[in-house]
Amino acid sequence: MSVDNIQKQAEVQAIIDQLELKILKHVQQTIFKEREDLMQELKMVIVEKAYKMLDEEPPGFFEFIEREIFKKEVII
Repeated sequence: MSVDNIQKQAEVQAIIDQLELKILKHVQQTIFKEREDLMQELKMVIVEKAYKMLDEEPPGFFEFIEREIFKKEVII
């Protein structure tokens, strides 16, 4: 395992740890039998999205500006 992968795993685990209480709070609204499954599903989605975000390069200044202008044109 590379240092980069270990660092990403640590970052993803930190994200999950930060969201743990919020997940538990919202899972309480489901029936008891399905809580564990729902928690696993939520954590799986968080892990997938976190890795996707960590792998993306942040946009450059001009790329960001173009996206923002395009967003405003599409809304109007």
